[in-house]
Amino acid sequence: MLRSTFHGLNISSMGLFTAQKQIDVAGHNISNANTVGYSRQRYILSAVEPKGYLSQLAPIGRGMVGGGVGTLSLDQIRDRFLDVQYREEFSKSAYWNSRAETMYYVEDIFNGINETSLDAVISQFFNALQELSKNPTDEAIRTNVVAQAKKMIDAFRMYHDQLTSLMEQQNANMVQQAKHINELLDRLTTLNDNIKRFEIGGNIANDLRDERNLILDELSSYMDITYTEVSYEPPLFNIHGIELTQLQVYVGAGVGDDYEDMLLVRHMEAFHLDYGDIELEYDESGETGLNEVADANGVVTHALRLASGVDFSREDIDGLDNGILLNYLDLRDSLSVERPGLPYFITQLDVMVSALVQAFNDIHQNGNTMPFSSPDGSSDSVSGVNFFDPDGVTAATIALDEAILLSAFNIAASSEMVTMGEDGHWQTGNNENALDMIGFLKENREDFLQNYDISSFEGFFKNFLGNLASEVALANNMRDAQEVLVASIDKQRNAIMSVSEDEELTDLIRFQHAYNAAARCITTMDEALDKLINGTGRVGL
Repeated sequence: MLRSTFHGLNISSMGLFTAQKQIDVAGHNISNANTVGYSRQRYILSAVEPKGYLSQLAPIGRGMVGGGVGTLSLDQIRDRFLDVQYREEFSKSAYWNSRAETMYYVEDIFNGINETSLDAVISQFFNALQELSKNPTDEAIRTNVVAQAKKMIDAFRMYHDQLTSLMEQQNANMVQQAKHINELLDRLTTLNDNIKRFEIGGNIANDLRDERNLILDELSSYMDITYTEVSYEPPLFNIHGIELTQLQVYVGAGVGDDYEDMLLVRHMEAFHLDYGDIELEYDESGETGLNEVADANGVVTHALRLASGVDFSREDIDGLDNGILLNYLDLRDSLSVERPGLPYFITQLDVMVSALVQAFNDIHQNGNTMPFSSPDGSSDSVSGVNFFDPDGVTAATIALDEAILLSAFNIAASSEMVTMGEDGHWQTGNNENALDMIGFLKENREDFLQNYDISSFEGFFKNFLGNLASEVALANNMRDAQEVLVASIDKQRNAIMSVSEDEELTDLIRFQHAYNAAARCITTMDEALDKLINGTGRVGL
């Protein structure tokens, strides 16, 4: 079969240029060996079909020489399935890591430092009552009981303030992270546009896609996301006639026709999670989710709607099942026993304080005070006196009763009236009511504590600290387990996408030999053509 005179030169030049491109790509890979998020690239090659007309009458044995080598595409070497797995597990890991850090801080709040811990101040109050039971008439001992009670009250208030401050911090963190999420979404929108502009000319924007994948990795730490590439509307084609696509990102698994949870929508418009002043955005209906909001220009955004109801649970938030953002919501709002937040611990403190105030006052009212001389006259031994302010039944409002603040002699340690004897001296009474108050702190008193939601003050407090320790341990264990899983997936992912300098150097040698061989082919054909052109017909000259 006849061929073009210069057909061999064309084939060899294609091999030369292809080898040169491969050398360039290998150099690009080596240059980015330490670039975070970079995926190594490879040219996908294909043999060029021979040119000519196919005929059923072509003689057997007359093969058609191919047209050389061509490049189909410049591909990223990465496993998209591992990308999806990594981001799913990274979202869970980020949730537990964030929760472990905060729960560790909460545990530190209650552990305190030596004598400042809640356990210590309650024990000191208990010890002061024990001393009172030994000598119920001593003014110094009574004064110490009042002092230790004030110290315990200050501790309850301090813990309430610290937990409340930590709640406000979660709120501030959530606002800050929402702003950062919006920035990431804006960058995704810009990258979508840049990729479109780059690829509409027939090129492949692998480096821009690497940058976009890094953003998806980071975005998955804040919330669990789903993403897909969809066609433009109307369809958009590059110069080779290939339809272009754009990335769409969703909260959770909301891919499909349900765009309620979508962060990026068609035509590269962004849905922002705009929190603003979150405490002012509570929904009185008690529902939590995403609201669509349209501005004066008709641009639609999403605003997160937060429920004000006390029965808040993670399932109430559409699409948010993992990630740092959900942890902030859990810690700030959750009253769930399964996944307790800061309101849960504050509520438990309030239950403990309420039982302390009401039950302790009930016992104290049954006792009798010591007579003392007050500024406005002599005070007799009386019963029915409160030890704590009956209105201060929360950790934030607990206080001593005004009678106790007036005089330590108003501590009702005796179960009987303290009267004057025949010799003109006051009787000392007894210590039975003081012992009852001690028993409240240490013993199970189901006969009256069942009215205050706990069976034992000490037992409730130990159970409270035990639950807190369990939550800290759970968060730490889940964090460690997820970190191992994420590291394993990331190792698999990097084994595929990361640059191996040894492999690239080996490829460079291989491509160099291919380049030299193609160049040698051109030289050989040049010599043959030289002989054909300059030597044919010159026999005998």
